[in-house]
Amino acid sequence: MKYKLIATDIDDTLLRKDKTLSPVTKAALIQAQENGVIVAVTSGRLPYGVRPYAQALDVFRYGGYYMGFNGGAIMNSRDELIGKSYLDSKYIRPVYDILRPSNATTMVHRGSVIYADGKVNDYTHIESDVIGLPLNVVDDLPSFIDWDIHKFLISGDPAELKELERQLLEKLGDEVDIYLSAPWFLEVMPKGTNKGTGLQKICDNAGVDISEAIAFGDSYNDIYMLKAAGLGIAMGNAEDAVKEAADTVTADCDHDGIAVALKELGII
Repeated sequence: MKYKLIATDIDDTLLRKDKTLSPVTKAALIQAQENGVIVAVTSGRLPYGVRPYAQALDVFRYGGYYMGFNGGAIMNSRDELIGKSYLDSKYIRPVYDILRPSNATTMVHRGSVIYADGKVNDYTHIESDVIGLPLNVVDDLPSFIDWDIHKFLISGDPAELKELERQLLEKLGDEVDIYLSAPWFLEVMPKGTNKGTGLQKICDNAGVDISEAIAFGDSYNDIYMLKAAGLGIAMGNAEDAVKEAADTVTADCDHDGIAVALKELGII
């Protein structure tokens, strides 16, 4: 099989555990593009937090893509929006009513600002610290939201998030998509919006059959993408469920798993 497109998650996949980009992995993905393979950088982060990594990989030079909000916002190499989805406002109150009694923090994005309710916990600042965006706390988050949101991002203790995931799936699972993007992050997305459907949109725009795409990932929200791609590759540090969903497993993110796999496949 001649693969024509590579899609990669960011955290703990493209990046090492210390949030740095290995020169070996960077060189491998640039070489792949020099060899005619398209690269797409995908994440649950907002596009603002994805773009720097697309830029670091020369995606804009080689005509690649970057995806934010787990497929809720997809950009091409000209920074043009080629795909978007929003969470229907009718779900804001029902979702928040389920979350309200918990200790988890509920967050939404607007432009380059993150807004959160007042339940600040040990995990609340991870998103803003990693991306480098301000976090503003508001008293009544559902009433404060007067714009189209891509998703709810819920942060908290992993055990509590698993229980919240169960409750949300039980009450709203037929109407919205609910999944963990990290043990401490739970996401509520528009139905049918995920990295798998996002990858399909990228492939359609690029004129590539999705069977000719490779996807790399490590966390639960990457499962959709790994299953959709012609070849789904889990990182060695991936969650067990991700490894089970993947076609194969490569080295971990601290040992250039992407570069190892691309070399084994003959892409570089």
